[in-house]
Amino acid sequence: MEGAADTSGLDHGEVLLRYAEALVRDDDDLTGARSDLIEAVGADAAGHTLATVTAFSGLVRVADATGIPIDDGLAAVSADTRDQLGLDGYAGAANSRLDEPSASFEGIDALFGQR
Repeated sequence: MEGAADTSGLDHGEVLLRYAEALVRDDDDLTGARSDLIEAVGADAAGHTLATVTAFSGLVRVADATGIPIDDGLAAVSADTRDQLGLDGYAGAANSRLDEPSASFEGIDALFGQR
């Protein structure tokens, strides 16, 4: 995410990004990043930051677990790994039709009343 803080327009963007990355990666910089964040924005805002990062992390895990289709770019770079692990053999893999350019859920149009 190098350079993202410069273009985000957020106050304390660099500190926020460093903390979010350290939290998601669970790396050795987490304690220092947390201290710097609290110093920059205060304890309440740091708590809101933690809640936001964990919510997004959780949403991604739920999306992955429910079989949301992977996009073409991820499908291409993960082909060997999926093959080695046998992931395409799971039922959820049917949601990502790798032989079709734009994957979609079966019945999604009907779900939202569009036919």
